[in-house]
Amino acid sequence: MVENFQLETVKLMLLFNVFGFGLVFFSTYFLHNPMTRLHILGYICMGFSLSVFAAPLAIVRKVIKTKSVEFMPFTLSVFLTLGAVMWFFYGLLLKDMNIA
Repeated sequence: MVENFQLETVKLMLLFNVFGFGLVFFSTYFLHNPMTRLHILGYICMGFSLSVFAAPLAIVRKVIKTKSVEFMPFTLSVFLTLGAVMWFFYGLLLKDMNIA
């Protein structure tokens, strides 16, 4: 059971890493217009950032269902919140709403 879970995790990691890197590489290497390249790369990065911040929502659902915070890691919550706040202010300073 554990070996199957580990193998499935490795497959998913390879799939997302290869797909993610391939998407970034092909979108930045083969496009000749720098502004189009920048916009596509910005949307790709925004998608990855959203997935990082949306991933803990499954844990939040479990916390709401069980009405217990024992499943919610405190350090994960603190550092994701801290990271989101820092990116928000960085985007505001640059006046870039994609980053914010």
